[in-house]
Amino acid sequence: MIYSLPFKVNKTMTIETTNNLAHLNTQSLAILSSFSNTFELNEKESKLVQRIKKNVRLHNKNNITRTHAYLEFYKRYPEIKWAFLAHLVSRNGGYYMTDLQTTFAKKLLSPVQQHAFFLFLERANAAIFQDAFSQLLLYEESQKNGQNLSHLLTALGVSAFMHPIWTEFINEPMKKEHLLSLALIVNEQHYIENKLIQDGKTKEDVLDTWQFYAQSFLGMTQVLIPYESNNQLALVGVNISQFSSLKNRIIAGKLLYALLFLHSHLYSGTYSFADSVKHTGARQDYSSSLHSKFNHFKAPSSTLPLDMCWGNRVHTFFNQSDWFVGTSPYSYLAKLDMPTLI
Repeated sequence: MIYSLPFKVNKTMTIETTNNLAHLNTQSLAILSSFSNTFELNEKESKLVQRIKKNVRLHNKNNITRTHAYLEFYKRYPEIKWAFLAHLVSRNGGYYMTDLQTTFAKKLLSPVQQHAFFLFLERANAAIFQDAFSQLLLYEESQKNGQNLSHLLTALGVSAFMHPIWTEFINEPMKKEHLLSLALIVNEQHYIENKLIQDGKTKEDVLDTWQFYAQSFLGMTQVLIPYESNNQLALVGVNISQFSSLKNRIIAGKLLYALLFLHSHLYSGTYSFADSVKHTGARQDYSSSLHSKFNHFKAPSSTLPLDMCWGNRVHTFFNQSDWFVGTSPYSYLAKLDMPTLI
């Protein structure tokens, strides 16, 4: 599970994020039961929803624009800690997209498979952005208007699971910042589980292939966090074993979040890197000397920027069915285990 900087998860040291799980679940179920295909919006609300959708599409052109949008939003609203985590995870997605163009990857994958693997990474990246950035922009509008606009989440196609979470956060942002972040981790992983991971063609073309297992073994499912320490760059990260497991992806997301925000020196070093090194999708972002040290089996990685490896893709998100069906996700929100660096 661990890559680079050693740490352990001390189960006895936890942050309690909420003791209100039953109430949140009741609210979410009530919202889910009231969903319909039409939304009673006044003219002002309708224009706002359309403006948010247009803005999301504008920034959803490719991995570079998404990754940049997450960071710029976080700079405006640092209380939304998930946005910075999303920036770092999105960086990793871009690096793996360019890695598919290396000589090493081409020895494992045919051109058709390379394209299928790229589309898998691209669709996951785009789908999460489409869902999550709509929520972030609605929060921004709530702040600008001085009112809770979470009732418009339905019109944006956001799961009923998130509605009461946003309301609690807006009412008590200082107390509920970890709750919101954990909920966004849970929501987005369920979202791509429902839209992508369980898709038959995705399984056939990517997840069930021996090449995907080989890529996983060689690091394709690692999420690396770069950080500056003593004027040098280092890496810490998590390997997501059995990537197709929803539970494993959520646990890994929580662990990355805890590493990032429960260790101030790690956060400050990571933010310094993110703010000073523009994301290009090339491993050169880490610097060639650093990456050669951390690269598994010395496998060559791409030094080309992403836009020289893959073109933009237009995505459609027709399936707006809600993944939320009951109480199972709420156990992930109760607490946050604190990793201890060793």
